[in-house]
Amino acid sequence: MHNVTAATRLFDILELFAGDPRVQIVFTCPGSSAFTDGTAEYLAARGVTTLPWDHAIRTGFDSAISASYGGDLHEIAAPLIVVPHGMGYNKFLETGNRKPYSDFPLPG
Repeated sequence: MHNVTAATRLFDILELFAGDPRVQIVFTCPGSSAFTDGTAEYLAARGVTTLPWDHAIRTGFDSAISASYGGDLHEIAAPLIVVPHGMGYNKFLETGNRKPYSDFPLPG
């Protein structure tokens, strides 16, 4: 996760997987957000230990879920699922017109 906003969104969907004994849940952060303040504290308050990014990119996973496209997510050795982390996410402003992010190639 990139920041607290992304982490809260991931916790929203975590319950879909948390009860499945076949699933091991691991958290990591690519360190690509300018808004990381409070992220470590948010995770620590929930008992979450993160896997260092350099270790995560050397580990194979069956799938990865992110609430952001930011950073070097293409380095994760897993199919990537990206969920929006807020209203308006996946859009950008271009000369006052909103265009969907999907007009651009996805990472990976």
